[in-house]
Amino acid sequence: MSSCALRALAVAGLAAFASSAQGVIVLNNGDSRPLDVIIGANNPDRQIQVGDKVFTFISWTSVAFPTSGISISAFISSNPLLGTGFDITGGFGDVIPNDPTISEFNLRYTVEILPSFIAQGYRIVDSELTFNGNATGPGSYARVDESIIDFNGVPGQNLVTTSSVYAFGSNPQGNLLQDHRVFGPPGYTKLEVNKDVQFFANQPGGTASASFVRQSFSQVPSSGGAALFGIAGLLVARRRR
Repeated sequence: MSSCALRALAVAGLAAFASSAQGVIVLNNGDSRPLDVIIGANNPDRQIQVGDKVFTFISWTSVAFPTSGISISAFISSNPLLGTGFDITGGFGDVIPNDPTISEFNLRYTVEILPSFIAQGYRIVDSELTFNGNATGPGSYARVDESIIDFNGVPGQNLVTTSSVYAFGSNPQGNLLQDHRVFGPPGYTKLEVNKDVQFFANQPGGTASASFVRQSFSQVPSSGGAALFGIAGLLVARRRR
């Protein structure tokens, strides 16, 4: 199928969903909403639609970072097949530097393909985790660790992958700010992500901070099997460039 045909299907699917969706906050690329609005009483489904995907926010747990200071911003690649997701934005860092307490938050959410795309054979085939973490001083760090599971899989056997990005004050050369994972066939229609984000500033003068954490996912049709995952490989290669 040509790229023009894929784009036409994407536009048609999004238009159909937008006309029928109820209680979903629709965000265009760059649009932002406070987290406390997304998971507030006026949005009981806790859902946002970004491009061709719906994200449902299950829980936010944090003592250090209240939802009132956090925003969710939509991210859509210029090519709709190369990545759709969101940024978690805020003034993240070690709230009380140089003490033994780690400042952290945990976010659980699901990502799923719109039903019209599932019917066409689309599946999620990769994930990309990025942040702009920075740390200075021995023992200081900023890091994001996450697990991704197949929401429709067998409980206890449905781990798809784990990802990590990090910045260490004691070894800046070892920092990893982007982690890209490609899933094997047949891909997935719905995933659950459990993300843990930590900041620890050790010793006087140490720092640990970040202003955003980004997550994006790509999808391609799966009905053609290996050939279509060859397309996925090309998309991944283009994405990395």
